[in-house]
Amino acid sequence: MDNYYHEQVTLEKKLPAMIAVLNKNEIQKFFPHDVFVPTHWHRCLEICLLENAEVILQIGNQEYLIDDDFTCINSGVVHSLRARHIKENPHCLIVLISYDFMKTYYPDIDEVFFDLSLKENHDDLKKLYRRLEMLYLQQDQYTYLDINACLFEIFALLLREYKVNKQDIKRKSNKNQDQIKAILTHLHNHYQEPLTLNDMADSFYMSKEHFSRQFHYYVGQTFRDYLAHYRLYKAYEDIIHSDMAIQDIARIHGFSNVKSLIKLFHETYHQTPLQFRKKMSRN
Repeated sequence: MDNYYHEQVTLEKKLPAMIAVLNKNEIQKFFPHDVFVPTHWHRCLEICLLENAEVILQIGNQEYLIDDDFTCINSGVVHSLRARHIKENPHCLIVLISYDFMKTYYPDIDEVFFDLSLKENHDDLKKLYRRLEMLYLQQDQYTYLDINACLFEIFALLLREYKVNKQDIKRKSNKNQDQIKAILTHLHNHYQEPLTLNDMADSFYMSKEHFSRQFHYYVGQTFRDYLAHYRLYKAYEDIIHSDMAIQDIARIHGFSNVKSLIKLFHETYHQTPLQFRKKMSRN
């Protein structure tokens, strides 16, 4: 999944989108437990079809349960994700459509967003997604043309059936959205350092109380909890894919001591880091 945590999206060659198909093993590897995908944003429109899986999509302080349905993340929206329950034979098709592509063919894209809740039944969109997946998995040298045609159909359907004009609803101010993006950029760039609430508030010329309220409102977590979980998110790869000592991993990723890393890891994954590393190595 451009920097903030502004997620850099790499598009497919000859396609105005990033496409990924996740099978059972890949989903279970990505969501081993109630895993935390930290708050981030990207310019692409992200619409994913989840089947036989439940996830919690968080946008600001609002949580949405997605159960055997689509997630829809509009361009520039700050969001996070965590798994709630992975059922038998889960399946996920992820599609991120290029902002530049949408802007080219619909110049007013900045004045609208897409809301899938406008319709209870998403069979029309599912039909296009199934065709897109079939094309993506059975490619020849010309299939990219068929995939592009399918992406055009998906975008046209979104505009016809799911488009909402921004001026028609109450929106949080762009200024506050930009500010929280800047705060998260700073946090993600400096998470290995001993950041404090006072440090962050001072950096953005805010009182500690106002900073705390704004952060919780837009991110859905306290600053302290978010920082701890983001450090865990960054430490996870080193725990699983290296033989580094856990105390070294804790130090590298900003934990005050190894005990705090082990405690948070156990609360999240229900095992110690070493137990989980051994389990993943066997798998």
